[in-house]
Amino acid sequence: MRALVLLGLAALFVAPTAHAQPRTALADTGRLIIFQGDAPVARESFWFTDMGDSLLVLAVNERQLQDDQGQRHPFKKTLTMVVDARDFGLLRYTSSQEFQGHVTTRGLVPGDTSITYYQEIDGTGDAMRLVQPPGRLFVMDGQLFSLFEVLCRSLADKTFTSRRVQLLTLADSMATPLATITQGKRDTLAFGNRRIPTRRYTFEDPTARFELWADARGRLLRLVHEPTGLHVVREPEAAPPPRRRTRTAR
Repeated sequence: MRALVLLGLAALFVAPTAHAQPRTALADTGRLIIFQGDAPVARESFWFTDMGDSLLVLAVNERQLQDDQGQRHPFKKTLTMVVDARDFGLLRYTSSQEFQGHVTTRGLVPGDTSITYYQEIDGTGDAMRLVQPPGRLFVMDGQLFSLFEVLCRSLADKTFTSRRVQLLTLADSMATPLATITQGKRDTLAFGNRRIPTRRYTFEDPTARFELWADARGRLLRLVHEPTGLHVVREPEAAPPPRRRTRTAR
C-alpha cells in the first residue's frame, strides 16, 4: 500500500513535459511573523503560483524550540499543496517537518469517495484510506499558518453571516472536524504605515477559537489565539523606491 501511495504522489508532483506545459506565474508571496506574547518566535514564508486551473502553494516555517534541559533546537516545517483555482478546495497536500535529527512527512491524496492519508518518520510509516468527507476540504497541520491564508482567500468574495467548513486535521492520525466561521463587522487594521479596510472572521473548531483579519483579496493580515497569547501578523511589503524625476533639456 505504501509503495502505491508513493508512486501516486510522484506522478502528481512530477514536472509536466514540454508538450503539456501549463501557464505558470507567481500570483503572490509574503511572510508571516509568529509572536508568543510580545516576542517573535517564528517566521513563515509562502508562495502562491498560478498553474491555470489550480494554484500551487508552498510555505516554509522556521523557528527555534527549547527542550526540557533548556537547549534550543532548529525546527523547520514545509508544505506543498495544490488547490482548485476557483474555490481553493484541496487537490493534494504534503508537509515535511525537520526537528532534532528526525524528518516527519505527512500527506493527503483525495479521490472521488475516499482519501488516503500517510505519515512517515525517517522514511518509515504507513498509509490509510478513509471515507472522504463531502464538499471542499481544508487542511490544518500544526505550526503552518499559511493554511489559514488559504481559508481566508476562499472567503474573499463570499457574503455570509456564518458557515461551516470541512477540515482535515493532521497528527498521528487524520481527524475530520467541522469548523464554524462567523463574519463580523468590517474593520480597519494598521498595516505598515497606513490603515486598510479588513474583513474580520471568528474561526471555531472543537478544540480552538481564532480571530482572523483579512483584506479584500483574502490575504491574511492578522491571527489571534487569545487564550495562549499567540498572534500572527503579515509582514508589510517593502515600499517601492521613490521615482526619480528626470530633468528635461531646455
